[in-house]
Parts: sequence; structure tokens; C-alpha cells
Amino acid sequence: MIAKLEEVSKTYRVGDQEIVALQPTSMEVKEGELLLIIGPSGSGKTTLLSLLGCVLYPSKGRLWVDGQEINRLSERQLAHLRLSTIGFVFQSFNLLAPLSAEDNVLMPLRLQGVKNAEARQRTQKALEMVDMMDRRKQLPKQLSGGQQQRVAIARALVTNPKLVLCDEPTASLDKDSLDVVMTELRHLANEGKSVCVVTHDPRLEKYAHRIVAVNNGIVTAVDKIDH
Repeated sequence: MIAKLEEVSKTYRVGDQEIVALQPTSMEVKEGELLLIIGPSGSGKTTLLSLLGCVLYPSKGRLWVDGQEINRLSERQLAHLRLSTIGFVFQSFNLLAPLSAEDNVLMPLRLQGVKNAEARQRTQKALEMVDMMDRRKQLPKQLSGGQQQRVAIARALVTNPKLVLCDEPTASLDKDSLDVVMTELRHLANEGKSVCVVTHDPRLEKYAHRIVAVNNGIVTAVDKIDH
């Protein structure tokens, strides 16, 4: 188990109105699984992902990630946990335009203070894992959407995180690129990573070990899939 929620909820106050983004939720995220979090826009699935990613504190309930209770951590401790334990993959890729694919992947290791020789070696390994070494010197604008997403996955993996969180990672991709990206994410889960993918696309269900649905802030389990 890499993450655990006990009656975790998230509310926001807008003026004198309280908006419930996530109803009290208890669930676990296990090692070695691809967990699909499905639901329509505004359902609360991205809030759930943000809580797992230590971007938000719970309003109520208790949340543990990698054995640490998030409620008790400072912002600085949260930032360290995110950098050392969690890899993020976004719909919009979030690659830095002036940097090559290689330098984008290298960036998290620079932030961690990893020595240059080791950082270069780990960057090469991450790019090889997603079959992007031949494009490593190209800028993001010179890459297709699928290639940019594979670079973003390499960047998420280069720190060897235990938990990989993906927010609509295939929304901008064609069918072939979608299959490449999801097959890679499934492989990561099979190799022991915890991978959570937020989506509203039912085509992704076949890649999942387990599915939860979020609707109006309520999380419900979907029948387990065995492939």
C-alpha cells in the first residue's frame, strides 16, 4: 500500500457558500497496480488525485502517503515528499518550451541536487524506457503530442517515484499514441509502481487493474478487472 484515505473529504469556501469537492472517502492505493479514476468533468476526480499527490490538505479525515500522515506535514515537508516519492504526468504535458526533451527529463534531478554524471545516466535510462532517446535533443514543439507525453512520463519516472499520478494523460492523443502511453503505464504498474490515472475516457478501462468512479464527489468501486 502506497496511500490510504480514511474518511477524507475536501471542501472549499466561496464567499459564504461551502462547496464539497470530495465527500468522505476511504480507500487504498496499492503497489503494483494501475488504478483508473473515472468520472465526468467536475465530479471530484482531480481533487482526489490532488490529495493523493500531496498538493492539497484534506479538509477532514486522515491521509497517508508512503507511510507519512499528510495532515501533520508542513508545506516544506509536503514539497519534499512530492519530489522524492511522486511523479506527475499532465494532460498538457507541462514541458518547458526552451529546453530539449533531455533537459526536461533532467530537471527534477537538478532540483534534487543529483550529481551531473548520475543525473545524465538516469535521464538516459528514463528516455530509453519510453523509446525517446533518438529525440532527446529536440524541443517540445518539434515533437508530436504522443512523443511529448512520453517525454513527460520519462520526466515523472526519472526520480524513481513510488507513486505515478496522471491527470487525463491521453486526452490530447490519437488512438495509436494513446495505446503506446497506456501500455507503458500498465507496464510500470506490472513492474511494481503504483499508477493512478484520472480520465473520462472509457477506452482506458482495459488497461486498468482496478477502477473507481467519482461522481458528485462520491467515490465508488467498480468491479475489478483481471487481464
